[in-house]
Amino acid sequence: MALDDDQVRELVRRFVAIEMGGWDDAAFGRALEVLGWRAAEYSDEELEWQRRRRRPSGREEYETGLGTGRGVFARHGAGDERSQISVRAGEGEELFRRLRSAIEDELGVPSVMRGPGPSLRWRGKDRLLELEHGRLGVYLELRPLEAVENAEYQVAKWGEAEDGLGPLGYWQVVNWKEGEADLFVPGGYFADGWAEFEERLAKTLVAVVRDFALLGDLGDFVVVVRAPGDRRFVQWYASGPMLWIEAGIPDESDAAWSAAMAESGWLPSDSEGSGKLLVIREFPVLGDEEAATAAHMLVGTLQSYGAAFEDLWYELISPDVHLLGIGLPTRPGGR
Repeated sequence: MALDDDQVRELVRRFVAIEMGGWDDAAFGRALEVLGWRAAEYSDEELEWQRRRRRPSGREEYETGLGTGRGVFARHGAGDERSQISVRAGEGEELFRRLRSAIEDELGVPSVMRGPGPSLRWRGKDRLLELEHGRLGVYLELRPLEAVENAEYQVAKWGEAEDGLGPLGYWQVVNWKEGEADLFVPGGYFADGWAEFEERLAKTLVAVVRDFALLGDLGDFVVVVRAPGDRRFVQWYASGPMLWIEAGIPDESDAAWSAAMAESGWLPSDSEGSGKLLVIREFPVLGDEEAATAAHMLVGTLQSYGAAFEDLWYELISPDVHLLGIGLPTRPGGR
């Protein structure tokens, strides 16, 4: 059964009131008093399952009394990013929106927003409060600020894309607040070639379109990927749950080039004043398959221009988003 509005506000109020200090046993004890949780009781089947799974050291489960899943304490100290207090609040976009609204009433806008998810983060003195909409549900978490941000800094500076894009996300929005000048903004990871770029582009499209539609307040989203030369560009435009893709037609293009583009799915633009553009139908709902199709068409058109992959760059029209996963620089020769 979904949480009602009173339960949502009470859950948020308790999490916001927690101060973890050194993330030691005393801090967890104080947090338990604030939360009002009690130790979980297990059935024989649950105990047998835990025995076989060998529950991780330092993990404790509690009954919250608020209609959520079990709360979790993970005690590893202030210097360990695995330390956390978390709860699965439920599932669904509506619950995510209500929890977000309740937190913003207490703390204002998030310090960081990222996806896929989306995941929202509020920075505190010694803790991060995070709200995540994920495949397994909607989670509310407290984590040690310094340990988590240090780990993210290290993976952004020295890690590989397969290690960093999971925790850092494919997109990120930073809301600079007073007293947060130390907030680190990662720069993303370059793709190694066309194939990796196409794969990353598809994941970026899905993440941005789905997450922005759920968040609802970031505005429309336009990205232009450019190659050297006149009219050698592709662009994509997201508004709500819908996606449009467009491509420039080089002046020297011939009938064979146009035929190849049509065969790959492009349609002539019927918009007045659009100039020499191609435009495909909008994608009313963007699933993984549709995103893969869109990415394949965009990449195929860039390749048809005869451009070298290393010469590509992208421009973000709006809003102010960091695309960590797209794999391209933001200016010519920026690699």
